[in-house]
Amino acid sequence: MKGLKKMKEAGLLLAALGAVVMIREATGIGCPVKWLTGISCAGCGMTRAVLWAVRLQFDKAFYYHPLFWVLPFGGFYFLYREKIPTKFQKSIEWITVICFGAVYLTRLFFSDHQVVAFDMEKGLMIRLWNFFT
Repeated sequence: MKGLKKMKEAGLLLAALGAVVMIREATGIGCPVKWLTGISCAGCGMTRAVLWAVRLQFDKAFYYHPLFWVLPFGGFYFLYREKIPTKFQKSIEWITVICFGAVYLTRLFFSDHQVVAFDMEKGLMIRLWNFFT
């Protein structure tokens, strides 16, 4: 019974990822956060990083997102989290949030990184605001 539940969860996760890729390809939007605000999100570059990692070009993967290697662990964590003590789960979650936050802020404010951008004028919200005012 638990095996069937895990298979359903894994299937739903893969279906959700597939839906995201299909929507992204169909609309050409890419990152919805960046599209709306003009500011890259903490996961910006992750898809490109994974695609480069699959090609075994880890230098390019690291360039697009230095935490690309966390994704497989995140998948296993998602599927087997009930086997991990709650206190340890919270530690894993906080460490992940802190790592993504530190990488995001470093890439956004302290580097000339081309993947992460802060350009609110290109965001839909500002463009709509300017259109209506």
